Parts: sequence; structure tokens; C-alpha cells
Amino acid sequence: MRYPLHLLALLLAFILSACATTENHFDPIEPANRVSDTINDGIDRISLKPAALGYTAIVPKPMRLAVTNFYDNSTYLNTVLNDFLQGKGAQGAQDFLRFLINSTLGIGGLVDVASSMGLERHREDFGQTLATWGFSQGAYLVYPLLGPNSVRDTPDMLTATATDPLFWAGFVLAPYITIPVTVLKYIDERSLLLEASDMRDELALDPYVFTREAWRQNREYMIYDGHPPTPDTSGDDGWEEDDFDSGDAFDSSENTDKETTKPASNDTAASTASQQDTQQATTPNNPLLTTRIHLSNTPTDQVLDMHKSMPAISTASTETMYVIYLSSHYSEIEAAAEQDRIAKQGIQSTIIPVTLNQHIWYRLRASEYNDKAEAVTQLAVLKTSTRLHDAWLMMEKSKTPD
Repeated sequence: MRYPLHLLALLLAFILSACATTENHFDPIEPANRVSDTINDGIDRISLKPAALGYTAIVPKPMRLAVTNFYDNSTYLNTVLNDFLQGKGAQGAQDFLRFLINSTLGIGGLVDVASSMGLERHREDFGQTLATWGFSQGAYLVYPLLGPNSVRDTPDMLTATATDPLFWAGFVLAPYITIPVTVLKYIDERSLLLEASDMRDELALDPYVFTREAWRQNREYMIYDGHPPTPDTSGDDGWEEDDFDSGDAFDSSENTDKETTKPASNDTAASTASQQDTQQATTPNNPLLTTRIHLSNTPTDQVLDMHKSMPAISTASTETMYVIYLSSHYSEIEAAAEQDRIAKQGIQSTIIPVTLNQHIWYRLRASEYNDKAEAVTQLAVLKTSTRLHDAWLMMEKSKTPD
């Protein structure tokens, strides 16, 4: 009954994807997916994750590597098949040779002999083949027990099973052999994801969205053989260039009816020259005035004097903060990865989601200061002592209750 159920889910996904909205075309059945994700997460926390933790604690790393090599080799014929289906004849021949070498000289795949001989390991599947043939991804799916998938990638379950020697061995070998081998396979796979799942649990604002975007980005990476097209980040992300000294930039009376903060600039395409951007935004319950300052190539001594040109804003009913932002990212997983990287340098940050032109960008917010001179100085030090050359300063003025 396993495959009929998958085909039914596939048909359902096709029907629902036809009715999907433009804004959510890749996840039209998100409520149902979230239910499956919650179930899978609960099962994982009480079974697979504890087993994987015990496995990594008890089994030495060389032995775990041998187990991983064995299962990788046992499923490698799926890669060989899809090499040829994608028209990669030379790579297909090389991968088939790799499979033969590791299956023989590598003692059934326990030792990766082929890599030491210069035969690179590839990852191809039928989902990538369908993408090569021009099929769109279709709806994002979360299968109970099986996890993230999509309409386009679902048929790979058939080819992966049909090319798996362990599947066919199950018709010959006794269950007391095949069942433990299968269980060990899933425990080994889960052990390889322990670090990633821990990062998701610790850093993700929404674990479901984090997992979905990570899965989709990984699929795109694999489809393009590690060279996906660069997202277009050169467009206007909502910031308007203006003269920093313009008095109009600090008149917020004209924007009091706006309900959302206007977007900050996209730092993945930050300017390479010194520039100053200003933007005003308000919310009904918390009027906010923000000013962004780029210091990309400004000499440090000039940076230290820039606070002199910043208009003073001081009233009895306002509190001004000067906030340092480190970077802005297209997806939460990119932001989390960058947050983890800079944390190793001793720089702590917080992920702040901001809606920009109907897309949620994720900023890394670092320190905040009451004194603008101190803020500008710290920004200059930060930019000269790290690789965070696109960090910027924002002045945030929020009203306090009278």
C-alpha cells in the first residue's frame, strides 16, 4: 500500500497546486504540511534523535563512517541511472565504475576506495532528472515519517527503491537481517543531521519555514550541480537614497498612517562606496523613525567624525537609539548560518525579520547605543576588525508614553 498512497498524495498535490495563489505557489497546503511536520518532529524527538545521539556516543567515528559509506554505495545505482537519464554519459560511466570499485575493493562499500582514486562522488536522483527535463517543482509536501518532498521529487521514491540492492535482498534474506539493517540506515542518516537540527531548533524563528527553505535551497543546489543561479538582489528593496543632512528626512508627520516599517536596504548588494540612506516609517502603536548610514569605504578617522553631522533629535517624549545591523539575507537559513559564523568571532546578534516589497528579509541586529558617538565608533571598529564590511548604523526614535 505504500506506493498507492504516494501516488494519491501526488495526485492531490497536483490538484491543489493548480489552485495555489501566486504568493504561496510552492506551499499551497501549508496547514496540512505543518501537521505532518509536527507529527514527524514528535516522532523524531522520542525515537530517532535519541537513537542517533546514542549511536554517535557509542560507535567510534571510523565505524560510523564505514556504515555511512556502505549505505551511500548501496543507493548509488540511483545516481548512475539518473546520470544517463540527464544525458551525462561520461559522468554515468564514471559513477558506475565508482560503484563497482567500492563494491569490490571497498568491501561492499564500507571503504570509499574510489574517492582516493580520483572518482568523485555525485548526487543525482529522479527529481533532478525531471527538473532537467523542464518539469516545475510543484507543491512542497511533507510526508508523514518521510519528511520534506515535492510533487516533482516524489517519483524518485520509485527509482530509488528499484535501484537499491538492499530492497531486493529483502526478498531473499530473513527479516531478522533486513530489519536491523534498515533501522540502522535511518539512524545513521539521522546522526548526520544532528548538528543541522540543533541549529534549527536554537536559531529558527519558525522551524517549519526554516526547514522548508533549507530543503528547497538544497534541492536547487543539487539540480544545478552546486552552481545555482544567483538571486537578483540588485533591485530596489524599498530604501530611497536621500541627502543625510536633509531636514525633510526627519519629518515623520506625513507617514503616520503607514502600518508597516518600510524596508531597509538589501545588504547582499550593499553599496561599495560611502553613501547615506534615510528612510522614515511609522506604525500605529509605535511610531518609529529610522536612519541608515553606510560606511563601506569611509576611512576610520572620518567615520569617527560623522556623528557630528547627524541631526540631534531630543524631545521630552522620545527615546533615541543607535542600532548596529550586520547584514541582511534573503532567507532565514542564510541569516542563521551567518549568525553562527560571526558568533565564532565573539559577535552576538539577533535575527530580525523585515518585510520588504512583499518578501521577508532577515537582518542580523547587533548592539544598540544611546550615544551616537559611541555607536559610530563601535561600527568603525567592527568594520575594520571583521569581514562585516556592509554593516550599517540605524537611528531609531520611538515615542515613549507621556
